[in-house]
Amino acid sequence: MKLAAFATGTLVAASLSTPVQATETILFNCFFPPRHHVCSEFLPEMGRRIDAATEGRVALRVPPSSLAAPPNQYEAVRNGVVDGAVQFNGFLGEQVPAIQFALLPFVGQAGAEQSSVAIWETYQAHFGPGFGDAVLLSVFAYNGGDFYSVTDAPIDSVQDIARRKIWAVPGATANTIAATGASVVSGPAVQMLEIVSRGVVDGHVGVPQSEIAQFKLTDYTRSVTLFPEKIFQASFSFFVSKDKWARISEPDRAAILAALGGDFARWMGAFQDRVFHQAHEELKAAGVAFVAGDPAMLDELRTLGRAQVEAWIARMGDEGVDGAQVLADYAAAVDAARPTNGD
Repeated sequence: MKLAAFATGTLVAASLSTPVQATETILFNCFFPPRHHVCSEFLPEMGRRIDAATEGRVALRVPPSSLAAPPNQYEAVRNGVVDGAVQFNGFLGEQVPAIQFALLPFVGQAGAEQSSVAIWETYQAHFGPGFGDAVLLSVFAYNGGDFYSVTDAPIDSVQDIARRKIWAVPGATANTIAATGASVVSGPAVQMLEIVSRGVVDGHVGVPQSEIAQFKLTDYTRSVTLFPEKIFQASFSFFVSKDKWARISEPDRAAILAALGGDFARWMGAFQDRVFHQAHEELKAAGVAFVAGDPAMLDELRTLGRAQVEAWIARMGDEGVDGAQVLADYAAAVDAARPTNGD
């Protein structure tokens, strides 16, 4: 059975019914489409872990549809619309700048499981459980993103990028692509289909291959240019408001963090790796060409992206944190976090 089909089972809202004995219920928002595996697989697993860890005293409830737009998850939690949410970290640049380290150009790599574990461990080591006005429960990463052409010609140089109109992931990725001289369109990935299908752009950059299939972009994608280091690797944070967290007993809070944290990050990353590998095979079967990127092109792109890295390091320095050490520790944590499937 395909994972995509597997992820279309019982919706989260139905699968996370509140136990009778629950003394606290966390209303947890999911901005993805209901059938996306973050809503239909990750959050039910999160609910099961919380239920087991607290012996039913704390329950997770997910609305049948999102109660806030993708960029507004953190604000929805801070304003009490929901108790918790999953948020693309790229939208948290001002609220939680520390978590941006894994999004920087050519810091990421292909594997989701290793990266998910490494993000959690690195953030905890340098920044602790605090997450601005919220409490961080876990994280996960997509597989690193690539360069996609919607024309018959693969993207093969920085000069080629500069001649194109490119959709790019918001933030550091869009800034790096803009530095080539390209015309850049940016926004939430869930809106990519409308932009790409209308012919607004002739290339897109930054999302993993799994999202090409998920967002129905396969028919508009002709080729993928691959590098071992990724211009972008999306990551997401699962967090709850401090007010809700304070209502949960200290023993239950400790149990929840033990059940989630790095272990849940690994579980989600391993799941994401399986989704990615299936999507890769589906893209190949659909006739999408895979092209090895020119090392000279990678060197040029690294140089263009360095300004984004240096800006983050400088911002961390203003807060008394050695950002270069954070990045070095993250790279070491990725290498140390061997995937459970042996890949």
